[in-house]
Amino acid sequence: MKPIKIVLILVTATMFAIGCSQAVTIPNSNGSTANANKTAEPSPAQKASPLDEVTIAKNLYTTHCMTCHQESGKGGKTTVDGKQIDPDDITTPRQQAKSDEKIYGYIHDGFPDDGMPAFKDKLSDDEIKLVVKHVRTLQQ
Repeated sequence: MKPIKIVLILVTATMFAIGCSQAVTIPNSNGSTANANKTAEPSPAQKASPLDEVTIAKNLYTTHCMTCHQESGKGGKTTVDGKQIDPDDITTPRQQAKSDEKIYGYIHDGFPDDGMPAFKDKLSDDEIKLVVKHVRTLQQ
């Protein structure tokens, strides 16, 4: 009698695990379906606060941009991967006049001929937008 109970419990547990791991589709009001296992959008209380965004933006800049553009954003001659480069001063009025979209594009696509790498494969779109926000703080 004991082996039957053990087998029954194992079968039930296995079926439960399989059932919980499968995606469930839910019809939307527009007739399309949505995956119920998809991570829900965080509520406003779960989103990063502005203070957190400032910290994250500064950390992203420090990690990915500061080597070339310096902490202040002033740039200057430096050597990266054995190549001598002269990154732009991103605090100048000329740079300040550029749109956020333009700066986003520079970070996303880079300038390989000038030594600036593309970050589209290293940073998410939201992370690039945070870097743009940090650049704007350096320009103030």
